[in-house]
Amino acid sequence: MEGSPVTSARLSSVVPASVVGENKLRLFTPMDLAMKLHYVRAVYFFKGIRDFTVAELKNTMFTLLQSYHHVSGRIRMSDNDPSASAIPYIRCNDSGMRIVEANVEEFTVEKWLDLDDRSIDHRFLVYDHVLGPDLTFSPLVFIQITQFKCGGLSIGLSWAHVLGDLFSAATFMKTLGQLMSGHGPTKLVYPETPELTSHAHNGEAISIEKIESVGQYWLLTNKCKMGRYIFNFSLNQIDRLMAKYTTRDQPFSEVDILYALIWKALLNIRGKTNTNVITICDRKKSSTCWNDDLVISIVEKNDEMIGISELAALIAGEKREENGVIKRMIEEDKGSSDFITYGANLTFVNLDMIDMYEIEIKGGKPNFVNYTIHGVGDKGVVLVYPKQNFARIVSVVMPEEDLAKLKEEVTNMTM
Repeated sequence: MEGSPVTSARLSSVVPASVVGENKLRLFTPMDLAMKLHYVRAVYFFKGIRDFTVAELKNTMFTLLQSYHHVSGRIRMSDNDPSASAIPYIRCNDSGMRIVEANVEEFTVEKWLDLDDRSIDHRFLVYDHVLGPDLTFSPLVFIQITQFKCGGLSIGLSWAHVLGDLFSAATFMKTLGQLMSGHGPTKLVYPETPELTSHAHNGEAISIEKIESVGQYWLLTNKCKMGRYIFNFSLNQIDRLMAKYTTRDQPFSEVDILYALIWKALLNIRGKTNTNVITICDRKKSSTCWNDDLVISIVEKNDEMIGISELAALIAGEKREENGVIKRMIEEDKGSSDFITYGANLTFVNLDMIDMYEIEIKGGKPNFVNYTIHGVGDKGVVLVYPKQNFARIVSVVMPEEDLAKLKEEVTNMTM
């Protein structure tokens, strides 16, 4: 696809309907700071909505931001400390979030979804925002509404991960849909403060990587060019994989097998040195929306080359949680460094807890939803989530030099 198919992009701001922030502070937890350089990006496609207006969305956002007042805030650094090592926080000052209005004249939603390259969704239908370099003026959330010539539309979300994880972002969008459909949220989505627990771990975390502070521009610089690709696994393919690699004695989940499949493929591509350790991001069964609800674990294999079933067994039974040591490392660092989580190792993220198709806009649910993470380290990230009409989507962000080989490896393993 040559150039951008998106035309006439217009930016505006939305603030809460009434003053709610009162300049209160939202302090970041160590788990928030572990996600500081990452961004959640999502696109929701709707084929048949013709009576939707951006004005309606803005009117709804006024109400939504009263519950999510920290989303309307801005990043500030520790008082009287202008240095790059100052500890950041959110000042809830009702500055608002950004709305982007755009059009695509040459495509219908259906034609767009027929394109093979799903990376185009996040190149053109999600506003390319990161925090900084004017950090104190940078909105934390952008929503892009793109109208297609068929009357359908897409809603693109760019969400700073310091606000919360992918579940948090999806809950924000689901709540938006509830309000647009005339149903208010049953309770305030975010409690006043996350529950913090003490941990007595020693040593260094393997799941995160300490890097030099990026200062006021929260953008990770990769050593190589990164690419994106989506694997669609049909019900038949999943059934074959489960039959081939699970037994009564080893009843692995679909997610275990898909993690093991991609891990094995990348072991074949990269060798043992760079891929013997993986990071797995799960979530506590919780209704709250904080990064502290994430459970970050590592899985290590020895130097022997083993198969998919053996890797799945490690994933299912040998995870070692590192939340405690991550928190201790970041607390002791006191803001002098930054950290990356996604892509510090080959990182797997299970999105089964996200009801991404539950958002409803004007009586219509999305025909397709595409989630990814921006700001991924060079080892890459793999998202696994359900899809309508397909059993699973496996969305990967990898160095481009690995992607072509990964496609070939996965194709050979699933034939």
